[in-house]
Amino acid sequence: MSLKFSIMITSVALAAILAGVWLADVSREHDSRAMLLPDQVITLFPDPKPLTAFALTDHRYRVFDLASLKGKWSFLFFGFTYCPDVCPTTLAVLARVRDNIARKTAGAEDLQFVFVSVDPNRDTASKLGQYVEYFDTTFLGVTGDNAQLGNLAGQLGAAYEVAITPGVENYPVYHTAAVFLVDPRARYHAVFAPPLDAEEIGRRFEVLRQLDGPKAT
Repeated sequence: MSLKFSIMITSVALAAILAGVWLADVSREHDSRAMLLPDQVITLFPDPKPLTAFALTDHRYRVFDLASLKGKWSFLFFGFTYCPDVCPTTLAVLARVRDNIARKTAGAEDLQFVFVSVDPNRDTASKLGQYVEYFDTTFLGVTGDNAQLGNLAGQLGAAYEVAITPGVENYPVYHTAAVFLVDPRARYHAVFAPPLDAEEIGRRFEVLRQLDGPKAT
């Protein structure tokens, strides 16, 4: 792993530690309010950051842009299909997250799970489709040119580095293992830090959706 990527990862991790809080729902008869609590699973931003324009393409050859994030809670994970461990493990966890949420009263109709490949050189639309649908048929795989990938990743603080070596097909890609949550107003709302636990992510998301959902649509 390069020194540059290590510094990027360290900076992201430090920011997450400093902002690591989440909302807890506190109900007392007819009163309901929210509290910010220290937490190692989710970093919640009390003042969500509006994202700006970007343009990618999903595995069905449709445009995936800022408008694609509006109206739904979006779980975004950055990686690549040749990833030997972190990516398949994370997508399996996210599939369980979706299943758990789908069983709740509110369901999963207002959710989307997006795998953003930072390796467009190898990850074609066809390959992305086969990859994400193995974990869940509702998952989206998206990618694009390096400038647009960098645009979106930079807005979320999603560190990655593609170490392409001439003549080497199996080159490494270094990337963050965090999962980024964008709210229905296309605002960067929270980030889930590894190690990821489907049940814990689901619990925190349900609290966040109940407290913030009506204001975010």
